[in-house]
Amino acid sequence: MTFYPLTTFARHGLRIALPGMLAAATLHPAGGMAQTQSINPVPPNATELDLSASGTVQAQPDELTATFMAEARADTAASAQAQVNALVGKVTAASAHASGLTLNAESYFVHHDDGDPRQNRRPQWVARQSIRLTATDGKVLLPLVGQLQADNLALTRLDWSLSREKRAELTRRAETLALQDMQQRAQAAASTLKLTVASIRTVTLEDQNMPRPMPMMMMARAASVDMPGAEAPTGMQDVTATVRATLILKPAG
Repeated sequence: MTFYPLTTFARHGLRIALPGMLAAATLHPAGGMAQTQSINPVPPNATELDLSASGTVQAQPDELTATFMAEARADTAASAQAQVNALVGKVTAASAHASGLTLNAESYFVHHDDGDPRQNRRPQWVARQSIRLTATDGKVLLPLVGQLQADNLALTRLDWSLSREKRAELTRRAETLALQDMQQRAQAAASTLKLTVASIRTVTLEDQNMPRPMPMMMMARAASVDMPGAEAPTGMQDVTATVRATLILKPAG
């Protein structure tokens, strides 16, 4: 059987209509469909087959992300904001000397804390800024993590994950495996039923949810504390793609 060239994209819910190709486990007599479908009518003696298949590839995460929270409290909003800006400035200055680092300043907000006399906490303004640092080499980022903690920035998250580029590459490979599995299942189903594949009506490619990041043990102490074994990820992550297709089977011969 001949399969026509297929271009896939690493995105959720890609739908491709393919005439003359292959693809569950559900069979539908297709004779009655010719009355309701004016496009590509199904022959009266044909059978419709719905098929799903999947493909999975594994890879080590290639991106380490550290998320910090800069927080300051003061009697005025302006003073709290100035202190937070100074902390963020330390992150910017420190990361400027490290190669291969990406810095993103994220959520920022200021609010008034009314305090609690019962806890001897007086009213204050609170300012917070979230900062995310990303690198492909743990040896570059981890020393900076300790330095920033010593500068009174709170480390809220530290984990390995797949970069966008790596995930796109793995998704394409998983889609290829899923399509190959679909073709094999389609041929096996047709052979068992003493039929042949006449055409594929539709093919839908879907990639599953983003793999979960791999959290590292949080370091609550100062910069002098070592983080053994943290320079590289220790596990693998799966990227899975699923293909769903509807194809038409016809009697053999």
